[in-house]
Amino acid sequence: MIRRTLALAAAALLVLAPTAAADARTTQAPGCDIRSAELTWGFKESFRAYIDGSIANGEWTVADGATYATPSFGFTSESGRIDPRAPLGQVDFPGSVRFTGHGGILDTTIANPVVLFQADDTALLLLDVSGPTMEGDPVSVTATPFVEIDLSGQTFAAVDGLITIDDAPTTLTGDGHDAFPNYEAGEAFDPITVVIDVGDCDLEGQPIGTDVVETGGTVGWVVPVVSAVVLIAVAAIVAILLVRRRRTLGA
Repeated sequence: MIRRTLALAAAALLVLAPTAAADARTTQAPGCDIRSAELTWGFKESFRAYIDGSIANGEWTVADGATYATPSFGFTSESGRIDPRAPLGQVDFPGSVRFTGHGGILDTTIANPVVLFQADDTALLLLDVSGPTMEGDPVSVTATPFVEIDLSGQTFAAVDGLITIDDAPTTLTGDGHDAFPNYEAGEAFDPITVVIDVGDCDLEGQPIGTDVVETGGTVGWVVPVVSAVVLIAVAAIVAILLVRRRRTLGA
């Protein structure tokens, strides 16, 4: 009897967990879907000067929607979600920049920037980085936290539907150094500007968001909570059955 009860409870858990997961996927995190966004960043001025100089005798090329207008690279996006009150969320930008020099010995590509807001006056700029280091070691990483963005002093209130992060300082992270060891972690990179169009998004009545997940949902805690409830119910049923069985044996 107890084994059958456990089997039925396990089956219930398997049914409930996917349902909760589906709810999580369809539940939007508090915040605003972006209409469009623009990211402007020079990467690192001294590195560009080195590439463009007579020693490296190199160049950079942009692709997949990225642009360059002295002194900055530009990226545009129509994908992302942000709760500016925390702020939390992320904005994804397509596009790539390839740096080459020294007759091909230097060949590094950065691509697909993602601005990830962390609700602690900082954000991370994630990058795909590929190509050999100057020492010839291969690098190929995806969405690595490349630089940290200092958001202190920035105002996230939308003006005419636009949230503007203006010339926010950036510093190379440890992961960024691993992917691009030309500079040490903590090195200042160029400031970054991001303009995000959220239109007439109304946040009144919405709770301040929890972390946004890539599925467009939040509530990452739904499945664990449902699982815990089911497990507690199973334990209660088993305990009742054990007590009844002991009373029967005693009688």
